[in-house]
Amino acid sequence: MTRIIVDTDAGVDDALAIIYAAHSPELLLEMITTVSGNVPVEEVTQNALLLKRLLSLDLDVKSGASLPLKRQLVTAPEVHGGDGLGGYRIGNNIHFKDWRTDDAAEKIVESARRLGRKLKIVSIGPMTNLAYAVANDGDAMRKIGGIVQMGGVFHGYGNTTTFTEFNMYVDPDAADFVLKSGVKLDFVPLDLTEKIFMPRNILTSLLNSTRKMSGELKTLVTQSLSYYMAYHRHTDGLDGCFLHDPIAVAAVVNPAWFKFVDAFVSVETSGILTSGMTLADLRTGKGRSNSRIATGIDARLFLDDFARKLFGRTISARVMKKDCMRDRFGPEFSNALQ
Repeated sequence: MTRIIVDTDAGVDDALAIIYAAHSPELLLEMITTVSGNVPVEEVTQNALLLKRLLSLDLDVKSGASLPLKRQLVTAPEVHGGDGLGGYRIGNNIHFKDWRTDDAAEKIVESARRLGRKLKIVSIGPMTNLAYAVANDGDAMRKIGGIVQMGGVFHGYGNTTTFTEFNMYVDPDAADFVLKSGVKLDFVPLDLTEKIFMPRNILTSLLNSTRKMSGELKTLVTQSLSYYMAYHRHTDGLDGCFLHDPIAVAAVVNPAWFKFVDAFVSVETSGILTSGMTLADLRTGKGRSNSRIATGIDARLFLDDFARKLFGRTISARVMKKDCMRDRFGPEFSNALQ
C-alpha cells in the first residue's frame, strides 16, 4: 500500500481522480491539499471538502496557494464551471464554513519528514504548493518516494495554448523550481492522457447502472461530467471526455501498467508564445536525467480498473479498443517519445 497526498485544483477530472484514489486499496490517501488552478483555491477547497464528506474520508483537507509564484492566476471556468464541478455545488448551495486558509506546503513537508520514501505525491494541478514545500525543506522533499505530475506536453499541441498544457501554463515558475530541485518527478503528459477517451454513451451507461455510488455522489458526477463533456463537444467536436487526472493516479496504483522514459525536462518561463512549454532532452547519459515521462500505458487494464472502482462495472475489451482509444496526432509528430 502506497501512502499518497493528492495536491489538486479540484475540477471535474480531479474529482474523478480523488474518487478513484479513495476506492483503490493499493493506496492510502493521507491528505488532500488544494491549489488555485481550474478555479480559485477557495472553490477548490470547498470541492475537496464535499468529496471528503461524500466519500467518508478520514483525512485532512488543507488549502494552499491562491496565486502562482510570479504571475496572475489563470482559471478555466469554461471547462469546469465556476465552482469547478459544473455548477453542482453552487447550484445546490453547498458551502462549508468550518475551514480556514492553511499552509498546505507546510503540511506537505511535515508528511515528507514523517513518511520519507513511503510517501508519494500525486499532483493534478499547478505545482505552486510543491514549489513552496521544496523551498521550505528541499532535503525532506528529495527523500520522498516521488511526485507524479499530471502535466506537460512533449510533442504536438497543448490544451491551453498551442504549445502548453494547463497545469504547466498556470505556474511555469513553480514547475521550473521543482524540476531544478532534484525531487523525483514522473510526468503523465497530454501526449499519453489524450490517447484515452471516454465517450458519452459509455459514461452514461456506467452511471445509469452503477450501484456503487451514493445518490448524491452519482448526481454530482453526472452533472459535472455533463458540463465537462459539453465543453469538449463544443471546442473539440468530441462527445465525451478525457481522464487526465485519473491516469495520473493510476501511475501510483500500478506503475507496471506504464512505460516510462528518462529525460531532462525543462519548462519555458519567459516566452511570449511558449510560456509553460515543456521540453524533453532524451539524451540521458550519466547525470542528465531529472525526470521520467510516461509514454505508454496498458489502457485495457487501466480502464477496467477505473470502471470497476468507480462504477462497479467493466468495459469490454472490444468496446475499449473501438471507442476509447484514439490517435492523438498524425504520424508527422512521431519521435522517440512514442
